[in-house]
Amino acid sequence: MEAPSPSYILSRALFAVILLVAALFGFSFFKKKQRQEALFTELQSITSDSKFFHQFYADDARKSLIRALGILAEARSSGVLIETSLNRAFGIEKEFFNNEFEERDVPAREKIIRTCLSSNYDNLVKLGFKNDFHTIRALKNGELPDIPEGPHAGSRPEVAFLIDPAISPGLEKVIANLEIRPPAEKDHKPTDIQIAAAKQLARDLAEAGVIEDPVKDKILAAISKTGL
Repeated sequence: MEAPSPSYILSRALFAVILLVAALFGFSFFKKKQRQEALFTELQSITSDSKFFHQFYADDARKSLIRALGILAEARSSGVLIETSLNRAFGIEKEFFNNEFEERDVPAREKIIRTCLSSNYDNLVKLGFKNDFHTIRALKNGELPDIPEGPHAGSRPEVAFLIDPAISPGLEKVIANLEIRPPAEKDHKPTDIQIAAAKQLARDLAEAGVIEDPVKDKILAAISKTGL
């Protein structure tokens, strides 16, 4: 029997290498998708009504917000857009064009959750955080790392309230009422933008049925009179 030619052996070896590379790529792709699905499931749990609007303890609300941001950061590091992660958390698998999404009838509570998580993720970006392993691990443990750059570098961000719970006790346990900010200076007074955001949140919570209209009116009156 004639021995295989060198060109035949080389072609077979090349074919085997191609198959191996394809198999490794396929396995890697499968594991990546599997991990993304697990992240979407975690985010779906945090954004449920029972957790996002009704935590038992203020510290649990704070940690849940930070964990949700860690999930978004990990998904973003694997190429998933923030909007896509939020869509999947709400069970939306279809990708919308911008005009289609704007025309979609979004439930009031979903609007609040989307605004809260997307704006707080943006705040992390503004503070200089990157989607690196160290940051993602800390966030998913419910901890905020030190600010990496800028005028507040080396200090810890704070999780502030949009609406002061002294005005409406219980809002410290609502994730939507939390906002990540640079550490506040002593005798900090709320800005006009922060006051406007607090008023809008009160209106949105009333529209979503999280608080009643008389509570909303009490909050708006207190904010107008004394600030947040």
